[in-house]
Amino acid sequence: MYDLIVAGGGPAGSMTAREAALQGLDTLILEKETFPRYKPCGGALSSKAASLLDFPLSDDICERTITGARVHFRDRVLEKHKGYNLTTLIDRSRFDYHLLQKAKEAGADISMQKVMDFQEKDGHISVKTNAGIYQSQFLVIASGCQDKLKNRILGPDRKDCMGICLVADIEEEDRKIEERLAGILDIHFGVAEGGYGWIFPHRGYYSVGIGGLSSRLHHPRQAMLQFLRENGFSQRQKIHGHLIPQGGNKTRAALGRVLLAGDAAGFVDAFTGEGICYALASGKIAGQVIGEVPANEVALAYQERCKKDFGEELRYALFFCKMMHRYPEIFLRILACQEEVLDMYIEIAAAKISYKDFMRWLLPRIPINLLRTL
Repeated sequence: MYDLIVAGGGPAGSMTAREAALQGLDTLILEKETFPRYKPCGGALSSKAASLLDFPLSDDICERTITGARVHFRDRVLEKHKGYNLTTLIDRSRFDYHLLQKAKEAGADISMQKVMDFQEKDGHISVKTNAGIYQSQFLVIASGCQDKLKNRILGPDRKDCMGICLVADIEEEDRKIEERLAGILDIHFGVAEGGYGWIFPHRGYYSVGIGGLSSRLHHPRQAMLQFLRENGFSQRQKIHGHLIPQGGNKTRAALGRVLLAGDAAGFVDAFTGEGICYALASGKIAGQVIGEVPANEVALAYQERCKKDFGEELRYALFFCKMMHRYPEIFLRILACQEEVLDMYIEIAAAKISYKDFMRWLLPRIPINLLRTL
């Protein structure tokens, strides 16, 4: 009988297990894949996300420091440098493996098994895997948004609340990467319905991808191939695709002795698609709450803590996303053409302002007749 079983060994699961193990809880991570494993992702670790870690990251994980952004929309291009660290581009495979090892060092057990099902009965959770059945006081599902386990808590996925991302890692000499993108993120609006395209300068390769709402991005592969071609990349790339939830919608993140963390709970920035920060934050809260709160109060306490710590930020990100993509010709031009708007927005990544601060600053600059339609 474990105190806690965590389904999934990604950032949310590893952080949950580490926090719980540090409190002396008998914790088991069940992960279907062998780490290190490839993770399709732009690989941007925001300053806000990095601040949640109480241990350093090695140079082989942190590949490049980002201090600015270049934004494209139609024929407009705007570039802004801040002079301080906004985000760090990381090797996701090494990053995730490092977090998993930190959970192990804290005392968590790790077993490479896939969780197939679970059942709550008689004050505990029975967890079925492809190799056997385990018992636990609590279960945290941190196995991502594509694992159907989460649907037992959230219900079926809504297509209008799901995004789709396609990404390719394209090898290049560091000298050429630095000439093209020296410390900046290259963001392209208007290339994917309800989303954007990106070119991120990692060490020895570019992360190139597009993302948008699955209900509006009807031909994602064709859009990705066009994006590659228009930006000077060969279309003969290995392209990886994955779903991503649109955060900020009202959902349930816990029920009884089962909690959802990270992408499984829908904790993702609806505009940028960033989920690492909220995976780390929700995992940390889950591990702490299970160790500190009476069993019958864990579900409520977890949801309240998540709401307090980042719920408002996700709601404002969703509002900003809807506003931008309902009137793209207006709002995307504002972001791509007005230096002061871009300057304010990219400070969100540096955790210097919140989406709420940004929206309070932006809304007075928008015509009142347009605001009435939002």
